[in-house]
Amino acid sequence: MKLHNVPIDVIARFWVKSPEIPDPYKFRYKDEAGNSYDVKVERIYHIKDHRFGGKRTFIYRCVSTIAGEERMYELKYMVDECKWPLYKM
Repeated sequence: MKLHNVPIDVIARFWVKSPEIPDPYKFRYKDEAGNSYDVKVERIYHIKDHRFGGKRTFIYRCVSTIAGEERMYELKYMVDECKWPLYKM
């Protein structure tokens, strides 16, 4: 996977049983050619609670169909800043 770390727009769900860990549902991604994709998160394989520079983050390893092919990627949620970058793809 290639490191991207670009900010994206995400629609996420928050559950009553664990309100501090959001569940990403859909995001908008723009590739190098400038094509924009609305991607539905089909499967979340792993959620890792991690700290970057003392800031709490969650890294989600996911799989979705993007432009007709199944791709694995990682989304990062920065809790203190409420930001979602596309971390790796």
